[in-house]
Amino acid sequence: MANSAMPDDPRTVHVNLLITKSVEIDEPSWCADPHQGAHYRQDVTHNGPEIAAEFDTPLGAIQYMRAWISQAPYGELAPEPLPLIAVEVGGDAVSLDPAGLRAYIATTRAHLDALDQLADECDLIRSRGEA
Repeated sequence: MANSAMPDDPRTVHVNLLITKSVEIDEPSWCADPHQGAHYRQDVTHNGPEIAAEFDTPLGAIQYMRAWISQAPYGELAPEPLPLIAVEVGGDAVSLDPAGLRAYIATTRAHLDALDQLADECDLIRSRGEA
């Protein structure tokens, strides 16, 4: 039986590891997001509290036109150095009679006023340099 010689020096190999560690980042005062979905620095998005229009229908309340102040300062493809306003457009379709449609329009107008206030708040945050 042949005697296999053992090498004197250990072999080396390269192994790719994903190492996770916490990173300290600046947090704007308006941010309400716990950042739990961020795995990389570029995943960090600051999100303020949401507002939404809510309209009662015979089938229950629907929320639409959710909006919030948002900033992704470390984004790789489209970094947001200053806060923006995210608006979600979509939602459920509902059939309404004329009175119901007028109630829907009144609710939407009130929400548009809230969106104006959100724009003012975002302007103030940007002017103070709270990016």
